[in-house]
Amino acid sequence: MKFTMSPDRAYLLGMWKSRRTAEGVGVDGHRELCMAFLQLCLKEKLCQPDKVQYKEGPLHKCYFYNTSLRTWLDEEMGKRDIRLKYKNEFAASYFAGVFDAKGGWADSVAGGQMPFIIGDRVDEMVLMRLGFRVKKQGARLAIISKDFYGWILPHMRMDIGKLQAKK
Repeated sequence: MKFTMSPDRAYLLGMWKSRRTAEGVGVDGHRELCMAFLQLCLKEKLCQPDKVQYKEGPLHKCYFYNTSLRTWLDEEMGKRDIRLKYKNEFAASYFAGVFDAKGGWADSVAGGQMPFIIGDRVDEMVLMRLGFRVKKQGARLAIISKDFYGWILPHMRMDIGKLQAKK
């Protein structure tokens, strides 16, 4: 099966990159994250509902087996610096997926809140190429630019990140 990139699949890539499971194609985290992942996979027809495995525990886990999808996701991980070089809905969807999976809000020196994501060197490089100021703090990438959150907000699918911004 041949897969092509779309904004929904870019979001899926960001979410999967941040919270992937060791088994198959899946994520582990809180219930809302697993439900968002499954809804997107079912909408995109990447899995069959009767093949999904869901496990509850301290961290919920949902996954399914699809070798061609796993290979495609691994290939796309290596192409992130090329695929996400423009400030468009693909890049916004990818970073919305990363933010929903492993992002949050940190207090800034100026007294406000600044968004951060848990990312790697490629994420840092892509964000800087897109024009965002990034400060690395261990595995955290604090995005100092004020327009980052507004850029990813239309592409976010979970309410948790949206609720934290209002506090």
